[in-house]
Amino acid sequence: MVFEKSLTAMVKGIRAHRGNESEYINTSIAEIKKEIQSTNMATKSMAILKLAYLTMLGYDMTWATFAVVEVMSTNRFGTKRPGYLASSISFTEQTAVGLLTINLFKKDFGSQSQYETGMAINCLSNICSAEISRDIITDLMSLLSSSRAYLRKKTVLCLYRIFLKDPPALKTCFPKLKDRLGDEDQGVLTATVNTFLELARKNARNYLSLVPQLYHILVKTTNNWLSIKLLKVFQLLSPLEPRLPAKLVEPLTNILNTTKAQSVEFEAIRCVVRTMPEGTAIVALAIEKLQVFLNSSDRNLRFLALDLYKEVVEKFKANTSLTELHDKVLTSIEESDVTARRVALQLLDRIVNPSNFQEAVQRLLEFSRKAMPNDEFIGTILSMAARDRYALVEDFAWYLLILGEIGRNMDSSYGSTVAEQFVDICVRVPQVRPYAVTLALSLLDAPAEAENTLSLCTPMVGACAWLLGEYNGEMEKPSEAQFLSGAKVLLTSRSLQVLDAATQTQCIWAATKLYLSAPEHAPAAVPELHELLNSHLPSFVRSTHLDVSERATLSLNMSSFYKADAAGIAAAKDLLAEPLLPVKADAQAQVPLSIDLEEPFFVVEEAQASFMPVRADPKDPYALASTYKDDLGILAAREEVPAPAAAAATSSMYYLGSNTTSATAETEAPEAAPEVKDPLAQMRERLEAQRAAAPKYQVMREDVAAPGPGPAGPGPSIGQAPASSSTCAIPIPPEKELADLQGRLWTVCHRGQHVAVYVCVRSPHLRKRQIRLDLRCERLDASLEIADVALQFSQVQVESSVCGRIVLCSGPLQQRSAKVKANLDSSPFVAPGVFDLRCELEYTVKNDGGEAEAQKVPVELRLPATTFLVPQALGEDAMSDYISENPELLSHQTSQAVSFEKSVSDLPMLVGRCAGLCHFHGIQQASGQDMKFILVAATLPATATPLEGQSAAPSNALVICRCAALVR
Repeated sequence: MVFEKSLTAMVKGIRAHRGNESEYINTSIAEIKKEIQSTNMATKSMAILKLAYLTMLGYDMTWATFAVVEVMSTNRFGTKRPGYLASSISFTEQTAVGLLTINLFKKDFGSQSQYETGMAINCLSNICSAEISRDIITDLMSLLSSSRAYLRKKTVLCLYRIFLKDPPALKTCFPKLKDRLGDEDQGVLTATVNTFLELARKNARNYLSLVPQLYHILVKTTNNWLSIKLLKVFQLLSPLEPRLPAKLVEPLTNILNTTKAQSVEFEAIRCVVRTMPEGTAIVALAIEKLQVFLNSSDRNLRFLALDLYKEVVEKFKANTSLTELHDKVLTSIEESDVTARRVALQLLDRIVNPSNFQEAVQRLLEFSRKAMPNDEFIGTILSMAARDRYALVEDFAWYLLILGEIGRNMDSSYGSTVAEQFVDICVRVPQVRPYAVTLALSLLDAPAEAENTLSLCTPMVGACAWLLGEYNGEMEKPSEAQFLSGAKVLLTSRSLQVLDAATQTQCIWAATKLYLSAPEHAPAAVPELHELLNSHLPSFVRSTHLDVSERATLSLNMSSFYKADAAGIAAAKDLLAEPLLPVKADAQAQVPLSIDLEEPFFVVEEAQASFMPVRADPKDPYALASTYKDDLGILAAREEVPAPAAAAATSSMYYLGSNTTSATAETEAPEAAPEVKDPLAQMRERLEAQRAAAPKYQVMREDVAAPGPGPAGPGPSIGQAPASSSTCAIPIPPEKELADLQGRLWTVCHRGQHVAVYVCVRSPHLRKRQIRLDLRCERLDASLEIADVALQFSQVQVESSVCGRIVLCSGPLQQRSAKVKANLDSSPFVAPGVFDLRCELEYTVKNDGGEAEAQKVPVELRLPATTFLVPQALGEDAMSDYISENPELLSHQTSQAVSFEKSVSDLPMLVGRCAGLCHFHGIQQASGQDMKFILVAATLPATATPLEGQSAAPSNALVICRCAALVR
């Protein structure tokens, strides 16, 4: 008989053998194997208990599964309990002896002790399989009707695990499970609701029939935990039943106003946010309560509020005070808790707008300097800026400075993203290129902290090099010094040789572009650029990287061929003449079907073996010099480069000087080293100095699409009509871009002696039946004091106005008033035509005596005809049918021709912009040199009495425009 060691003794022994635990555990397992063979069930039970503990440490016990079943079959509760515990831990669906437990479960389900039955139910929920479920489900259903609430509660919870393994069992048990919603015991009721909650997460539609019972429980219960579970269930059911949110308003309002439990209150707020429509009073109440959570001193409550505010901003942005929220989020970013900080950053990404974007970026940069790691702050900055093609960025020169500062962080994982945005902005915003080129040169020329190291991350080096080469024509005039400085930085830096091959290639080719562009932009620098390339490219030719060597060889051959001949170099400038445009990321993958990438573009001719034999040369064993040198200049790199003049030698770092010079230098006082100034600080000062004359940025937000699939054979020649026309939708710009374009379309609606009034007509709001006008006024007579400017509308109703009166300026009018929004009721506008809206301009003028005289001037606000249109998606065939079926509707026709200089590829984009601004849906009928477009729109629905001078258009009337473009 072996000495029995208890679980406590074994755990103490493991802790006592620190550093040698494995040996002790192996000894213990050997002892357990002997104890399991004992006929004493108490000894065997203790062995299984110790084995269960070792299993949790990662040791295998599958070899003892039969012994576990033996222990489970004993009659004493204390003895069988380790067996049930071990089976719950170690048994899986693949355990062979699992089926032997079915009869054990059936026996224990009928035990007089509720704790034995409860232990069996717990074990069953952990080891259940489909086979066990089919044999045991009847016994579980009988336990649902047990007189003991303890067993009913455990059975309800166990059934959820059964349903996951055996879904057909749900149909069998559903009626009895539904009856438990009327159970008098709160524990059973809570367990039942929790089971239905988990089932609803799988498929909520199956449980819509439970809504009346669940609603009754929600209204009557005072159990906080039960209320939380019910609110979670209703969040899942409300999207499936449109009438349910309105029914929930009363109980949710009651909970928000009366409950003292913050957990229930927060769950009620979340239920309102996820289920209630915008504009209801309960939404405003919930957001007000959520603000209290956000201002709480409890860090956990602040985290929950921030997390929920992400949904609030996405769904109810109009009801949210973004200014207060923005300040609170910026404060929360400084939280020491990583999860809270991450949620705050995600929320900041959603609430930032152009007016506070710069402030948010500056704060994030400050935090990034303090925090390590700081990638989450940098990632948020880049994500916010790139949204909707840089819609938040108003000052692109300033943002390039930010990218430059981020790019100097060598440890950041966002180096590639920073470089991509740096290049992408310069491609899309032509007005920022002069500043970007100067900034790129400053970043590359900045001194590094240590020798043979970089001051920029590697991707940014490549991006700056690319900018110098691509947009060298944007350098400040005269450009000679900048051309030379750029070429030296790109070729002479000691740290360049340690960069990856792609970056070295970019630097080499950028320097070559500077050389090729010099005759046009910096002709005086051509000789020095030629000498610079000839002296430094040979080291790159000998590179072990094939790409670097190939590109350096090409550049060296061009330099050797053209030498310092400006006229010859200018002829090669055509290689770089075509401008680069932003291309869609997937454009390269969308290759037309007519192009076979596996087929060579041209036939490779066999090499001719008719060269005359030449004498052997030890320096040229393959006799390349006599055959190729004259044509390609391949060996030009090996030719001796003339040494520079002696006068220039004094500038070398190895020049020691003469004795006279040395003696003179000893007598002179040593000069202090010049102070190195941060290039970013210099560029920031330059930006501030030029801010008053900053250009108006125009961003190319559209990408160049991939070519469409072409015909199988050769395409038609230029000017030849296509065999058949295929239609496609015209790309309409996104709403954000259209809104920006509309915001620039201001017109003068009144210019009098004292005041001018400007109006901008925005797109109609169809659901609210409103037309938005942006208004502003300007003082014309500087000698008089103008005050209290207002417009009085009489023909239409104006939202949020007093009797149709819109105040443009309250108090004295300085020079130009701020923009004022006016939402007009669109119901009376029933015909698509130009409409002059009559109103009255009111203002006061102080005369020489200081008395204010009221002035009233009639004003007509001209609303364009396209204001009253809505896009109508209609195919070409449907349009033909419409015209043939409704000839009586053809009442108005007009035509017009315009001419402008633009490339053919830009025409669909221009037509798409016009269609979006004028509220048309457009399709393109033909492409190529001669393009055809059709634009279709419908009229606003007539819901009120027409205004004077208007007659309602027919209900099915359409406005159709046909456009044809001819290339000249």
